[in-house]
Amino acid sequence: MNIKNGSCIAIGNFDGIHIGHDTLIRRMIDLSHETNQNSIIITFKFIKKDLKKSNLNLKYINSRNIKLELLKSYSVTDVVEIELDEVISKYSPEQFIREILIEKYNAKNIVVGYNFTFGHMASGNVNTLKEYQEKYGYTVEEIFPVKYNGIVVSSTLVRNLLNEGKIREANKLLINDYTIFQDEVILDFNKNIAFVDTKSSIIVPADGRYKVKIGNKEMIVAIITNKNGSVLTFDNSIEQNENIVFKDKVV
Repeated sequence: MNIKNGSCIAIGNFDGIHIGHDTLIRRMIDLSHETNQNSIIITFKFIKKDLKKSNLNLKYINSRNIKLELLKSYSVTDVVEIELDEVISKYSPEQFIREILIEKYNAKNIVVGYNFTFGHMASGNVNTLKEYQEKYGYTVEEIFPVKYNGIVVSSTLVRNLLNEGKIREANKLLINDYTIFQDEVILDFNKNIAFVDTKSSIIVPADGRYKVKIGNKEMIVAIITNKNGSVLTFDNSIEQNENIVFKDKVV
């Protein structure tokens, strides 16, 4: 990657690619075309639970690998995953700007959401980025809240909808229909069931019956969660290992 001409960078956690993320990323890509610069998406990987913003047992909309695949589907110059280890997680906001955004990626345009935070103890925000624009020679563009039916779209909102089994509503906010990917479940073809272990990092919709699509087949799946994890029982035969695409809840 040649960063001589500079880079346009979109930064965020990007858990589940929803319409707010899509707006941010596409604006960065447009800027890269306008300026003939590299287009880079930067996201994060938390190495230890105690380094996360929250110590709660947070479930993600997508696994780490799937998130990276979805981000790469934008066909940008590069998708960068920064490991927030015990060293980088203690960077001051200015140190993060200088050593990563400037020295490593030669950032000239930075696009972030209105609620973006960074640096040690999340002490930096959009205003912090703007304060250092002149010193380090970049421009910040802030993406304001994207709303759907008057409600601000966020990963937390999508997560809450999934926890409530509101698949149709969640799908309206996500770029792709909510999916449990084949590498995130254990399938038993003989019994037509799938299992998601309680230790899995991904969220499973609330107990209930759902319309899903596996490959070219439309099915109904019943979800029951217990202390060991979630059991997904299908009303039709599973013939191969495929992604489980959720369409709606059966009332």
